[in-house]
Amino acid sequence: MKKILFAIALLGGPAWIVTADYDSDLQAAAVLCKEGKHAEAIQAWINLGDSSADVQEQYAAICKAAECARLHEGGEARALEMAAYLKTEPYGKACRAFVYQWSGAFSNIVAEFENEDMAAWPEDLAATGYKVRGGAHFNLKHGTQAARDFLKAFQCSKSYDKWTAMRMMGQAYWKLLDDPLIAEGCFRKCVSDFGGGHPGLQARVDLADLLLEQKKYEDALKCLQAPADRPGSGYWLGALLYAEAKVYSEMGKKAEAINALETLLKTHGINQYQTKDGEKMLATLRPGAAPQTSQPAQ
Repeated sequence: MKKILFAIALLGGPAWIVTADYDSDLQAAAVLCKEGKHAEAIQAWINLGDSSADVQEQYAAICKAAECARLHEGGEARALEMAAYLKTEPYGKACRAFVYQWSGAFSNIVAEFENEDMAAWPEDLAATGYKVRGGAHFNLKHGTQAARDFLKAFQCSKSYDKWTAMRMMGQAYWKLLDDPLIAEGCFRKCVSDFGGGHPGLQARVDLADLLLEQKKYEDALKCLQAPADRPGSGYWLGALLYAEAKVYSEMGKKAEAINALETLLKTHGINQYQTKDGEKMLATLRPGAAPQTSQPAQ
């Protein structure tokens, strides 16, 4: 890998110069950020982007600067300014999309990117662009546009992001387009192909909720209780148990619902919100009972 000059003065030491490669400099800037030297970190990433002839390296460095700026130095407006350091398009536009991943300015995102031909972008950049635009459309309740962009994001993305897009496409068809059949297909595909990761586990809960809405109780329980990819503890086991309790409760099987909730509250690694929700639901099923003692949340 080509070498560049990096000033150790940025790290707070003497202003002498050493030769370091791109990856080392990227990590050195990350150390500055971790130490709370955010302005110095941002400048280091900008310098690194300026000094590289590789547009992918420029993009990676400037996106790190933008992320730091968003979190620590001026927020979204400052972070969006970083895109101006990328002179080659669509990298500047993609950097803005990268920043918008954490934005609630959904109308602004749609206005900026609605007519953007992301199919012409490099695939990794397009994956982010479609995800961001799709999310904005989803929150604005533009079902057709959201489903379209999530499909494109699925086609362009890898691994975790790929299956998050598939799950969100299911949500668009279910919540916005009133097409539970396609939604169910999206959720089932996500569960079958990425069942052990976050998108697959969330899709499993989504699928059970969809089936519960249709009063397909046995199918919902089968989905939740299937041993494949079922976690043995932690947040996701808690989520499955809570959904199971909802199904049993609607079926009128109070004892089974109570048992699921008691198991939930004894599950190691659930969070405080799951504990609160579990205790609240248990109180409605068993009025007057003392709250259960749960394992410490992790």
